[in-house]
Amino acid sequence: MTPTVDERLASIVRSLTEVILPHLPPEATLAQEQVQLSIGHLQILRAQLDAVPAFEREELADAVAIAKALTAGVSGGATTSAAIRDLSAAAQGADGSDVRGQTSVINKAVDALVRAVSADGAEGAKAALSALILAHEAARVEKDRRWFLPFGFDTMEPAA
Repeated sequence: MTPTVDERLASIVRSLTEVILPHLPPEATLAQEQVQLSIGHLQILRAQLDAVPAFEREELADAVAIAKALTAGVSGGATTSAAIRDLSAAAQGADGSDVRGQTSVINKAVDALVRAVSADGAEGAKAALSALILAHEAARVEKDRRWFLPFGFDTMEPAA
């Protein structure tokens, strides 16, 4: 029988905790710290494993939303116009068939638009771009903070 992903992650945590960490020399503080960090990340992955697909779909939806807002709210010269077309195409092509890949393509296109607006954005384009990105990212940061809230990394109050 093939072990589940959760069982495999638990096995790695056990190996790091019971075999590797106790055998590191006391003076290997960096190695000890990195093993403990790895254990912590693996435990978080185990706890979030089932929710990852929904979380990543939400990230893609947020990327599409910011792409649409930026393509509607920014204008400029040839470089900016080309970047807007590329971003629009990336958002329109985001059908969810490759959530991580499509999110990455949109994020890279947003980055290209930021660079393009710096080159030849219309008057007020930089301010509009900044305002739109900050508004969308404030909501995304809130979601990301809530994603890690159960692990004690943040002092944010849990949702009611």
